[in-house]
Amino acid sequence: MVFKPSVLATSIAVISTGFPLSAVAQPVQLDELVVSAAGFEQKVTDAPASISIISQQNLQQSQFSNLAEALETVEGVDVRQSTGKTGGLNISIRGLPSKYTLILIDGRRQNPPGNVTPNGFGDTSTSFIPPLSSIERIEVIRGPMSTLYGSDAIGGVVNIITKKVSDEWIGSVSVEHTFQEHREYGDNGKASFYISGPLIDDKLGLAVRGSVFDRSAADLNFDDGSEAPKRGVAPVDGRNHNIGARLTLVPAQGHEFYLDAERGRQVYNNDSCQLGTLDGQNRACNADTSTANGYLDELRFNRDQVALGHASQLGFGTWSNDLTYNVTETKGRTIPGTIGTPYDAPYQNLVGGQNRKLESEDTVFDTRLVAPATDNHIVTLGAQYRDTRLEDSLSNTTFKQDSWAVFVEDEWYLMDDLALTLGGRYEDHDAFSGHFTPRAYLVWNTNPNWTLKGGVSQGYKTPDINDLHNGINGVTSQGEELTIGTPDLEPEKSTNYEVGAYFDNLDGFKANATVFFTQFKDKIDSGNPVTISGDPMIPDGTYDQLANIGKAETRGLELASSWRFAPDWSVRGNYTYTDTEQKSGDNKGAPLTNTPEHVVHARLNWQATSQLDLWLSGEYRGERTRYLKNRDNFSAEETAVFDQVGDLSAYALFHLGGAYQATDKVKLTATIYNLFDKEFLSGSDYSYVDNNGNQVDAWVSDYTYIFRGMASGGTVEEGRRLWLSATVDF
Repeated sequence: MVFKPSVLATSIAVISTGFPLSAVAQPVQLDELVVSAAGFEQKVTDAPASISIISQQNLQQSQFSNLAEALETVEGVDVRQSTGKTGGLNISIRGLPSKYTLILIDGRRQNPPGNVTPNGFGDTSTSFIPPLSSIERIEVIRGPMSTLYGSDAIGGVVNIITKKVSDEWIGSVSVEHTFQEHREYGDNGKASFYISGPLIDDKLGLAVRGSVFDRSAADLNFDDGSEAPKRGVAPVDGRNHNIGARLTLVPAQGHEFYLDAERGRQVYNNDSCQLGTLDGQNRACNADTSTANGYLDELRFNRDQVALGHASQLGFGTWSNDLTYNVTETKGRTIPGTIGTPYDAPYQNLVGGQNRKLESEDTVFDTRLVAPATDNHIVTLGAQYRDTRLEDSLSNTTFKQDSWAVFVEDEWYLMDDLALTLGGRYEDHDAFSGHFTPRAYLVWNTNPNWTLKGGVSQGYKTPDINDLHNGINGVTSQGEELTIGTPDLEPEKSTNYEVGAYFDNLDGFKANATVFFTQFKDKIDSGNPVTISGDPMIPDGTYDQLANIGKAETRGLELASSWRFAPDWSVRGNYTYTDTEQKSGDNKGAPLTNTPEHVVHARLNWQATSQLDLWLSGEYRGERTRYLKNRDNFSAEETAVFDQVGDLSAYALFHLGGAYQATDKVKLTATIYNLFDKEFLSGSDYSYVDNNGNQVDAWVSDYTYIFRGMASGGTVEEGRRLWLSATVDF
């Protein structure tokens, strides 16, 4: 039995270690190459996973301020389950919550080791991305991929793949702005640059990148006259900037070393308690002036990352190593309590109103060897060591953990067109016993037109480092309630089953369909309340404590297709059906997340001239579950809302855009988003009888669920707006 030549060639190529982003996801491109599913280049149809690709061209044709917006039209991905306090979005894959999605840049993990952005600020993590001009593509794996990538890859993986340093000097500068038709939504603008070239021909190269994003505050009112919350629905002033550089050294042919550094900063206004109740203030906050509630008038989120790595093409395969040091920090939080008053022992060094340090450090070393073992085996061997630290001054300690893992995968060609991938990963974590994660995947190229594939894969997520702490680990309810950790938590686990079919008529028409079923167990959720008395590390009181008690299932169908039906005309689209269900606990039978059952995206493209491209795109999102619990657990008000109003409303949007290549160096792009000005500030009236027997008349939003002053479910999309972009290459 002999290898297909293309497979053998790619198995010994330099490993590309990144996923790219795309603003409007195309259906699967059968001739495109990916690296994230197996660790070496292969066609999308040959990859042992369900993968979508977003090209740089598609990214250039869409407006996005964070990674989530760039993935919005990928099948199986939902970025509008809720809105973070800063107005950002998170990434959910196949109906699982966003915290089960692993983010990579060039194969290096970006997820922090613990909750360093507590109380609703996790959306900030999707804004730490390289500028568009430095991105080659984004790959999105739908389904678990912990065998190769470890913890957090329980729902899926997003890998941003950046450009390699150029062998000649090139550059790009982009400027863009979004003009709101309804000024109360707030404009935004972005500028970015990328420069790359050789310092010493064929030996030493340099790439420098950077971007600045600025957003004006929104000032919105719902149609009943009430003010829309500033925590997500009507975002505050924000400014994000990223700057980075990469140095590459090629000492000999087939050997490359790199040093990459990046600095990201985000700043958000909180001078009127928009994001959290200010310390010692009662203006717009209704708070006692002697109380520290945990917030200053400005919140900052910082990330600094340095990576060192190398890849070598050896006589028997490709060997790569990466060492990454990542620091993530939140500033603008304080110790809650009475201002100037120390806590009781053993936390007497904590004083209400003093600055709260929130900082995580993550050091990760990855090594991987890809080599043909025999004529019909490609073997991937790898190991990872991870040292994590998180300092939260509220907890009066620094959390420390380390882990190591080894993994192996074998892509075994049973026949020239039939490949079986078998793999496993063993991880040893100092907080719990070792954990093994297997996967098996079969790919059959039945003929030049059809490919069938499917398999079983597992994923896992280790508990956040601060959730394992035996003592105070956080605060909630605007500084009024302390939370404690649970030292004996175990990893959360998922098992995914999927079967897919891919068709290419080799004449401009492509389509694919995938059915998936995921079982989720050991979900970390609130357990029974525990009463603490006499514990030297925890103040006396009753606390909610986390436990591995949750079980859930998700199932669905993903369809995608593209068709070039004329030389200058093409259409593409996708459809996702998702159903989720909690299988344990008080809300057994209720949905796990509010992901719509039905989501559709479509786009029509017309190449009007050699310089002008035009497109019309549309999207439909079905109803979202308003309450993620059973009816028996509804309050009287929730019952009234559900009976009289129902779930969050479905909607459809259309967008019209075009790109004009003015010269060989200048490209102009324009898009009208929300073409028909769909309004998302509407709501419905309802009435109920309160606990005192009085009838209450009230109003509720049709598109977002407001809880504790923030959008806990659904999103309010902006009205009609014009996005303009200009890019100059040199």
